[in-house]
Amino acid sequence: MREAANETVPEGGRIAVLSEVVRNQIAAGEVIERPASVVRELLDNAIDAGASRIQVDLEEGGMRMVRVTDDGLGMIPEDLGLAFEAHATSKLRTPEDLDHIASLGFRGEALASMASVARCSIRSRPRGADVGAEITEEGGRRGKITPAGMPEGTIVEVRDLFFNTPARRRFLKREQTELSRCTEIVQRVALAHPADETGQGGIGFVVMHGGRRVFDVEPGMDLLARIRRVFGDELASELEPVEASMGSTRITGYVAPPRFGRRDARRQMWFLNGRPMKDKVLTRVLKDAYRGVLIDGLQPVGFLQLWMDPESVDVNVHPAKSEVRLRDERSLFGFLVNALKEAVMRTNMATPGESMIDRLRRREGRPMQRETLPDPGPRSAGAAGAWIPRPEGSSGAGSGAVGEGYIVREVPPREGAPSGAFGAPGSPAEGPAFEGALGSDGAPADQWATVDDLRGPYIQVDRTYILRAVPDGFEIIDQHALHERLTFEELRREVKAGKVEVQRLLTPELVDLTQADVQLITVHQDALRRIGLELEPFGDKTVAVHGLPARIRRPDPEAIVRDVVDVIARTGKAPDAEDVQEEVLHRTSCRSSIMAGDTLDESSIRALLERARDAGMDQTCPHARPTRVKFTLADLEKAFHRT
Repeated sequence: MREAANETVPEGGRIAVLSEVVRNQIAAGEVIERPASVVRELLDNAIDAGASRIQVDLEEGGMRMVRVTDDGLGMIPEDLGLAFEAHATSKLRTPEDLDHIASLGFRGEALASMASVARCSIRSRPRGADVGAEITEEGGRRGKITPAGMPEGTIVEVRDLFFNTPARRRFLKREQTELSRCTEIVQRVALAHPADETGQGGIGFVVMHGGRRVFDVEPGMDLLARIRRVFGDELASELEPVEASMGSTRITGYVAPPRFGRRDARRQMWFLNGRPMKDKVLTRVLKDAYRGVLIDGLQPVGFLQLWMDPESVDVNVHPAKSEVRLRDERSLFGFLVNALKEAVMRTNMATPGESMIDRLRRREGRPMQRETLPDPGPRSAGAAGAWIPRPEGSSGAGSGAVGEGYIVREVPPREGAPSGAFGAPGSPAEGPAFEGALGSDGAPADQWATVDDLRGPYIQVDRTYILRAVPDGFEIIDQHALHERLTFEELRREVKAGKVEVQRLLTPELVDLTQADVQLITVHQDALRRIGLELEPFGDKTVAVHGLPARIRRPDPEAIVRDVVDVIARTGKAPDAEDVQEEVLHRTSCRSSIMAGDTLDESSIRALLERARDAGMDQTCPHARPTRVKFTLADLEKAFHRT
């Protein structure tokens, strides 16, 4: 023995090779965290084996037992004898194979890790074989291979997870929590392996818990049908398909309207070559695709399948294989953002009136204050409240008509609001506020305006909201939100084309700032000029505003300058950076748009709607608030208890 640093060191040294059981338990700490990890790894093996139907049986949320049964290729007894060996796999042979991994599993760690911390068994019968075989392993102690009668395929059973590592078992959650995590894994894998358009190539899944079926999808169900099964019809019916390709790279799937955004990202799913996965680049892709239409703090909803050459993806970067590294990220990023943005713009972003009606109906059981309707006063020809007939030959919801028996009447505005719909505050407008049975040209309004026919009638409610007819009902438009979006889009187009028209001020407006803020403006003077802001230092602590974009309505030079300084200082980027430029334009368009409280006559409303029709992007304001709420005839019938 010899002394070293106050310690006694054995003659043979301290370093020793760990036993295989200890090595596998260490590996299990990275690969097998909880029952859901077992489910994920066993599903990967079953899919790699070519299974078309997979059943997952669970007891006590998977803590007591996880059993996965598949109808795949099966294993001969010789392969079965190596199944629990660490790093024994049928999917890799040489180092070069790591460069183009096409299978879900490949390391050969999972079964060995499970066997070191649980009581495991595998039964398997290859296709065409007369009999199957079985092998068991419990905490690293392996049994012999014995014959077993069973159907073709493989059954892997993992019992009493962490029975020999009680400290790890104490970290598991309640039964319902562990069951939820196991089910979520199966749902994601099921979404990753749908049938194609012919109903072929899909994998069916069944989850049983304590003998009770908790989830299932059939092999012939496509992606949309699986989304409907997992998340319901309300979401599935509003999804917009995505399909685009760039060389050997292809993206398919669905994106949801922004109003389905959530605080968490649990409905934001990417599948890469059939593998559910997470990737920071792809998360940012989806966020960029929803920029300007999704409220800050919410996560978009999408179910997206990405198909790429395996050589352009490195999946060997995380023990759980849930993360990947993408090669040539730059070109992939641009392709995906453009493809997804096109689909997002096609979604129906209008807030549906149905959701509001449902909330009202849920309150019907509560005591409600009764209100007496105000006296509408004497009716005159063409006044609001006229009966609007159903077009000849129409028959109910979706026909493009307002149903018989519905009356439109103007409700007096709240205190402090003007009495006229279009005219000056406090005085009635010329002509009726809502023309009832007459169109704006005086002809009978036999049907509601079509999307391309923007003739009236219109109502401006409280000088803030515009009510107008659409083919199957009516919609309510937020005049400020809509005009803000239009101003923003027009400003952005002009900036992108380098053709911003500038309105020079007859007398420069002086804005007092700090010395640091003036220096910030000075540094970025040229970039600001490119977006139509002509600013010059005027002393150490003052900026002179010489010109602003001509499109700005009722400009507030001081507020615009302070917005610019705030955005540049906060982001630390130049004004020509895309995100900075967009935020500056957001704020500028907000300050220069029609406001709540602005009185609009019918021609102004029509001009606004015509601009919206031609804009191509008018369903949300730049801050992602909806510009319109739509009520269909079906919503009206539900509200009036006619359905």
